[in-house]
Amino acid sequence: MTDELIGKTLGTRYHILEKIGEGGMAVVYKATDLNLDRFVAIKFIHLHGETLVTSLARFKQEALALAKLSHPYILSIFDIGELEGRPYLVMEYIPGGTLKDVLKGKPIPWERAAQITTYLARALETAHSKGIIHRDVKPANILMANGRDPKLSDFGIAKLILDDETTNDLTGTGRGIGTYKYMAPEQGKGHADSRSDIYSLGVVFYQMVTGRVPFDADTPLQAMILKSTEKLPNPRQYIRDLPVHIERILIKALAREPGDRFQNMRKFADALEGKNFEAESDADDKTKTVGLPIFGQAKKRLSSALIAVVLLLCCGGSLFGVYPVISAYLTPALTSTQTASPTPRATNTPRFTPTPTPLPDEFTNDAGATMRLIPEGEFTMGGNDGNADERPVHLVYLETYYIDKYEVTNSLYETCVNDGVCDPPQETSSMTNSQYYGNSQFAEYPVIHVDWYQAEAYCKWRGARLPTEAEWEKAARGTDGLKYPWGNSFQCRNGNFDDVMGLNGYLIPGGPNCDGYKDAAPVGLFDGGRSPFDIYDMAGNVWEWVADWYDGNYYSDSPYKDPQGSSSGSGRVIRGGAWDVANTKNLLATRRIGFDPSTSGNYLGFRCASPLP
Repeated sequence: MTDELIGKTLGTRYHILEKIGEGGMAVVYKATDLNLDRFVAIKFIHLHGETLVTSLARFKQEALALAKLSHPYILSIFDIGELEGRPYLVMEYIPGGTLKDVLKGKPIPWERAAQITTYLARALETAHSKGIIHRDVKPANILMANGRDPKLSDFGIAKLILDDETTNDLTGTGRGIGTYKYMAPEQGKGHADSRSDIYSLGVVFYQMVTGRVPFDADTPLQAMILKSTEKLPNPRQYIRDLPVHIERILIKALAREPGDRFQNMRKFADALEGKNFEAESDADDKTKTVGLPIFGQAKKRLSSALIAVVLLLCCGGSLFGVYPVISAYLTPALTSTQTASPTPRATNTPRFTPTPTPLPDEFTNDAGATMRLIPEGEFTMGGNDGNADERPVHLVYLETYYIDKYEVTNSLYETCVNDGVCDPPQETSSMTNSQYYGNSQFAEYPVIHVDWYQAEAYCKWRGARLPTEAEWEKAARGTDGLKYPWGNSFQCRNGNFDDVMGLNGYLIPGGPNCDGYKDAAPVGLFDGGRSPFDIYDMAGNVWEWVADWYDGNYYSDSPYKDPQGSSSGSGRVIRGGAWDVANTKNLLATRRIGFDPSTSGNYLGFRCASPLP
């Protein structure tokens, strides 16, 4: 592709602004979505003459892979198209650079590294559950939204596990696909499964913790030899105060043999969260060869292997054709009575027992919903800037709980419907879109047209519940008594409000064109509107059902600890305002309205909460 595309408009929708990246297969541009007034990234495929058919097939494979994925930490795909025979993907635009830009050869605190790795492990767990392996997990493929939240990108070389026969030719069976410093040893032989992603993510985790990759080399050949012969450098030699349980997690994730690693991403993520991770038994240590140096026992084999490598390379061979020959020489044959000797253990070294891990600030549950931790303690409930039912201002104490980071989306709710538990939304349209629910274009938008009973049923299906008013308000305003989730002054660009439609005869202060959406917007879009607990969309987008009955006088005798609301009332409470709100009073974190629980509308959604597991 050339820069002749800059300034062009694709169809009547995507106006190309600038080139922001280029790789061996594609070039990426920043563009404006003229319909929704937002930035997007557009990825065009390179055309390569004789390889055109293969390139197009891989491009379509990437579109298929991305279309199957929906996760907060996976880059979203919005659209696909073609310009003059050149196909393109329209994707989420993420400012902030990549994890590679963040690291710059330096370590980051292990706690932050573990958090990022957990997010990515949960994202890859979702991908693997769809039959997709990434095969090229590395810092350059991890975008950092505003330098904070990771977004895994570039599934263009993913192999569809469930469709192996149709993808072998596309992913190049028998040759390695990936980046050699991050590739699992078996990828050098042309083999990969979900455990290969575990190894690659382990390398990324190791690099975040130590500032270096475990096996650095100038060539793919050297890297593969090191991975097949050298013991993993202990990360504690670089970071002396690294906790033992993090060291053990790294060692297991980076085991040479796939069978010795975590066997799925869920176990990897669970270990990072302090769940169900136990050390190997002494008996296992005596028989496994993971991480054992074998240079000493295989010098002659290595010399012969290198001779074979030279001969093959001189004859036009490649690394991935040579690698099986190398591995044959580097894998020492054991006799029927011989076992690999473990590295001697100091007699005063205790067996590893995982140290208690603090509750994670954030996790993604089995249903795919991301939840944030709200720690126990007091906060100020109510306010003097709103209506009488928001007074008196009073202190409330809540136990620790979790609440959804984002409003429940169409895709999350649809899973419950498909499971036969939840009823579909009462309408499938939104204010401006005739097909909203069930349309993949709006998969990550909030589900609407659900009444209180449907919201409650979904949360129960997930093993959660609707938040109480008190839980919702604390998550929205924090412990400093903020008026809005972001602070004490209204900012029209911090959420999705009525800045276009003028449904009440006027626009939100600062409008028009604060957010660019005529009705509901994708969840998690407005970083500036996050609450002190990093919760999105608690002002605007959609009103949210909570558990409590509405009682205008409830605050007068509300209990101090964990108030559950009135035992009866004139309706159920909704909170947070919506896309159709132009009165800032309705967007206060303290605003409370009673609604008939059987009401549904294109402005009503919800999120779930949960006590500690």
